[in-house]
Formats: sequence, structure tokens, C-alpha cells
Amino acid sequence: MNKDIIEFNFSKNAETYDDNAVVQKECASRLAEMLGEEGFPRILEIGCGTGEYTRCLADRYRNAEITAVDISETMLNVARKKLGDRNIRFVVGDAEDIEIDGKYDLITSNASFQWFDNVERAVKVFSGALNKSGVLCFSMYGRETFREFKRALDIYYGPHKWLTSSRFVSFEGLESMLNRHFKSPYLEEKFFSVRFPSLINFLRSVKQSGARGEGLDNDIYLGRYGLKGIEEKFAREFGGIIATHHVYFCKAGL
Repeated sequence: MNKDIIEFNFSKNAETYDDNAVVQKECASRLAEMLGEEGFPRILEIGCGTGEYTRCLADRYRNAEITAVDISETMLNVARKKLGDRNIRFVVGDAEDIEIDGKYDLITSNASFQWFDNVERAVKVFSGALNKSGVLCFSMYGRETFREFKRALDIYYGPHKWLTSSRFVSFEGLESMLNRHFKSPYLEEKFFSVRFPSLINFLRSVKQSGARGEGLDNDIYLGRYGLKGIEEKFAREFGGIIATHHVYFCKAGL
């Protein structure tokens, strides 16, 4: 992944992220449910973004010491404003490269691991940064994300790996790497479908959430005629503009 592009996209759209991250908010709620009621004195959150999931953690674990990391300082500034004087330390950095200070009771992340260059290496590092009874709990996007858009592009331009999501980790691949570093990890996948009134609305929502990854492969230019043609393929194949979010949820202990 080109981290410079990813950081730029999220920073540029930090102020519009919350209004366009509907599924990500659902995922944050699901993660909070998975964590249950047990206490976690020391929490490390990876890819905290504008702090929506951070707020869930702070509300649930009021006495916890939370360290929240994100690659985008602009996103962190939004999170700081949102969360005020909570007991949260914000750190700017690439979570794959930062030096983790000490051990944590919970390392968690909502919808950020898909941007890693090497997911397994990160999982291994995080497993080593947990206390003996520590927990890794996260959600991340899978490669079936925006499959309808990819199908419409395939029909219009011909088959190709157009989207960044085509390079995301498979469910089986994630399951294998988790089993190498944790005992009996829990892993599930869910599909969230969102309907849009037009292709432009869908593309604008993706852009304004910052989650467009590296953009379309080969820098395809979606001009007026291209947009119209792709929208027609959408309508014919799916009865409208539908966007599937493919998400993995994991909870694993040592």
C-alpha cells in the first residue's frame, strides 16, 4: 500500500469522514459488543481516525489508559476536539512502524488493518505487545468490498483488478495467520450493503470518507460517458447502485 496516498486521502477528508462512515460506525459498535464487560486497564487503539471508536472505548472503560494511534495528524486533530480532556494519549504514526511502549491489556482497531503492507507481521508484533491475559480485537475490510462496483467496471472495461480492495487479505489467509500467533481466535465475516441514489453519490461518499485507498487501478478516468455506462451496468446487474462492505471481525487471546 502507498501510505502517502492513504494518509493524504484521510487527511484531506477528515472533516467529512464522520458523515460518510456509516458502516464503520456499525463496525465500531459490533467491536464494543465483542469486547464485553471485562476491564482493560491499558488499551492501544490502532488507526483511531476521528475518534468514533475511541469514544466507544473511553465510555466503556472509563478508568483505562488509552493510547490512540493514527497515520493522519489531521484526523487526530478532529479526534482531539471530539474527545476533549478524556484520559487519551494521541500519537501520530504508522502503526506498522511505531515503537510500542510496554505491554497492553487490549490492542484494538476498527477498519484499519486493510491498509497495512504486511498484516501478519503486524499481528505478530501486536501479539508480542499484549500482557499474558491480553486481547487483540479488531475489524478490517475484506476483498469483496465494493464487489458490485468491480463487477460493473469489469463489464464495461473488461476484467481486471481495478480496486484496492482486490489486494486485501482473504478470510482464509487471515484465519491462517491468526492461528499461527493466537490460541483459538474467533473470526467472522459480515456483509453490509448500502444503497445510493446514483453512482456519483457513491463515489463522492467513498472519497469524502477518505477510504478510496490508492484509487482505481491504471488511473482509469471516469468521464461523463464512462460514469453513465457504468451506472447502466449497475442498474442492469443489481437493480441500482449498491455498495457492499465486506468486513472481518476478530477477537483473539494468547
